[in-house]
Amino acid sequence: MALVTGCTGGEPQAAESTPPPVADAPPTPTPVVLPERPAAMSEPTTDGAIAAATYFLQLYDYAFSVRDAESLLSMSAEACKFCNYVDESVAELVASGHTSVGPPVRVVSAMSTEIRPDEWFSARLQVEQDPTRELAADGTVVSESEANVTDFIFALSWLGDRWKIEAVDLAVIEQ
Repeated sequence: MALVTGCTGGEPQAAESTPPPVADAPPTPTPVVLPERPAAMSEPTTDGAIAAATYFLQLYDYAFSVRDAESLLSMSAEACKFCNYVDESVAELVASGHTSVGPPVRVVSAMSTEIRPDEWFSARLQVEQDPTRELAADGTVVSESEANVTDFIFALSWLGDRWKIEAVDLAVIEQ
């Protein structure tokens, strides 16, 4: 509080002062946790294949969020080109010191076909993705993707006790 004397020679009076603005505290980031495996993944059914493909997409988001594709790769066949591409992309992100931020993808529709009973399945998931940003270590935006709707087409195998992603193909839907 400051004291101000008037020109009239009266007693000093308290002047109101405004405290300096306090910078907003940076938001506390939401901790990224490994997604929980859905119970439906425990069976070799079309519902199980959809659950496995959906879980894989959650692991996809998780891999970029924590900059580690190990969980995704544990579900991937060695020959899965898309899976290896994700692993390489995450490794490049780490090597550059960048991070990837954006909301998780949303599955808007899903269907599956059993190709060979209790062994081979396909799944097609239509997915909405909001824009994501790649940030440099200082927080500047390096790149930003546009929102899109994409069909993820999966080839999955049931190994008797777990699912394996054999291949993934993408088809971006024109909007």
